Amino acid sequence: MPDAFRTNAAGHLEIDGCDVVDLAAEFGAPFWVISESTIRANYRRLRDAFRRVYPATDVLYATKANPQPAIIAACLAEGALVDAVTLGHLRLIERAGGAPDRIVFNGNSKTEAELRYALERRVGVINVDSLEEMELLATLQPRTASPPQRVCLRVAVDNARLRAEDEQLAKAEWLGKFGMDPLDALAAAAVALGHPGFDLAGLHNHLGFTVYNTPYSPSLDMLRHERCVEQTLEVARDIRAEHGHRLAILNMGGGYRVGNPEGYGPGRLTEFPTADDYAMAVGGTAKELCAEWDLGTPRLILEAGGYLVTDAVALVARVGLAKTRRSGDETRRWAYVENTSAYHFVRRLMFRFHHEVVAANRMNDATDTRVSIAGPICADDDLAAEILLPALRRGDLLAILDNGSYCEAVTSDYCAVPIPPAVMVSDGRAALTRRRETVDDLVARFDVPAWLA
Repeated sequence: MPDAFRTNAAGHLEIDGCDVVDLAAEFGAPFWVISESTIRANYRRLRDAFRRVYPATDVLYATKANPQPAIIAACLAEGALVDAVTLGHLRLIERAGGAPDRIVFNGNSKTEAELRYALERRVGVINVDSLEEMELLATLQPRTASPPQRVCLRVAVDNARLRAEDEQLAKAEWLGKFGMDPLDALAAAAVALGHPGFDLAGLHNHLGFTVYNTPYSPSLDMLRHERCVEQTLEVARDIRAEHGHRLAILNMGGGYRVGNPEGYGPGRLTEFPTADDYAMAVGGTAKELCAEWDLGTPRLILEAGGYLVTDAVALVARVGLAKTRRSGDETRRWAYVENTSAYHFVRRLMFRFHHEVVAANRMNDATDTRVSIAGPICADDDLAAEILLPALRRGDLLAILDNGSYCEAVTSDYCAVPIPPAVMVSDGRAALTRRRETVDDLVARFDVPAWLA
């Protein structure tokens, strides 16, 4: 567990100086608990590793990983940029106190209303995903706009080298929904450069976490990041050759993760690159190629979401009923958590993500009982299968770890189980950052036609 997660003298899990048992008494279970110090430590580790290799690096928090304004505010306090994919994200960033010039507006299906909103507020950068989007922006932005709006072009490129080395990833990148091929990118560059209301600031490419439906290893992960940088800078080289324009920003997206020696993600992977490995693959490759191709020293931007928050959040749940199932000579022990399930962190169900589980009120007890953990949903909703824990009793508290990225962000109220609250902890302090949804809240969203009432 991260340094901020420790066992205290009472044998309880303590996070950022707050006893989880005390938090449950104050806020009720289930709830997410967010470690501010872990987010900040992860941010600094990644930033410092990259700046040692490529000094002109900024870390951006990828809001989609967890759009909690409290998390955004912690990242902003560290000096991070922050991205948005929708109007909802833009508003949540505003709620966190984020100034428009700290925002990078991403997304492949921005509406005209969202683009107008971004232009009117003069967000820091708009990452343009398609030629049609660039052409639409050109109709929305006055040619007299001052200062000009900075834009980056999102590219998705395909070449024989990538196909030969990594055919599966090449196909996904080439045919996927994100970004432009080099031909459209050059055409979009011409539109931006021909419009005085725009500053063609740079290029964007987002590799992401390549563990989904492709082979994965730390070395393959590094190779993919290196190739992604190469392909993006090839487009920068083409723009310079065709238009004489040198780019100021190289946004290489994210996909970075903090490993867990007990296992993380699909297949319970235990080995991941370090921050220094990522820095050499991305920053080192960019530094070398920018020098070789005379591209200057563009500002390198990283879109880190999972790296910053994955291990900073735990879902705390209370144990309710239990039973043993028998079939012939086999038995399985089940313990059920109350008012939560894997539907509150849906990646467990979508990709069989592994999440370590600890007994938060019995951290020193022997883990000598094999048990499966599930919730109340009328479907398979196990949080963990056949894991070792102390012999659980009704009322025990479980902490499901690595719940920070793409868990609360994609939570579901399936079977009308209300969404839990969230609490941020920091140096012994705790504050509610997302209020608990109640059954009354859930019911109030719906209505019945008059003819059926």
